[in-house]
Amino acid sequence: MGNSLNISILIPLLPMVAALFVFVLLASFNRTINRLTKPVTAIISLSLLIPCFISSFYYFKKIEGDFFLSDFLGFFEKTNLVIHLNLVSEKIIIFFSLIMIIIIGGLFYKLPRKKGYVSLMIGLGLISSSLMLSVLLMDLSALT
Repeated sequence: MGNSLNISILIPLLPMVAALFVFVLLASFNRTINRLTKPVTAIISLSLLIPCFISSFYYFKKIEGDFFLSDFLGFFEKTNLVIHLNLVSEKIIIFFSLIMIIIIGGLFYKLPRKKGYVSLMIGLGLISSSLMLSVLLMDLSALT
């Protein structure tokens, strides 16, 4: 069970890393990235779909556990942040990821792809990541 919990750190990190990657590309190649809306949408959608699959795997295998964030990321060495992985948080992450993917797909077809589209996708990726991290940091095991 310990080895499978190591992958759970990817749940909030994948959308954040993808959004920051697109942000760096936007800052470096502003004009080109604003034209490449399909790859940007695909990157952000995949960065939400992978945590959804990881959470689904944990949910169906009924894998639960708590671990310190400082064990995986050296940036959090002096903090006592604990990630609580339980069935309720997995359900919330699966539901939220699917809703965000549907929203991103709808925005892709409805919004004109002008200058602000890529910035919107970056914002949605960062919001998704922060919500997933906040869900994992709360102890929702009392709700089961």
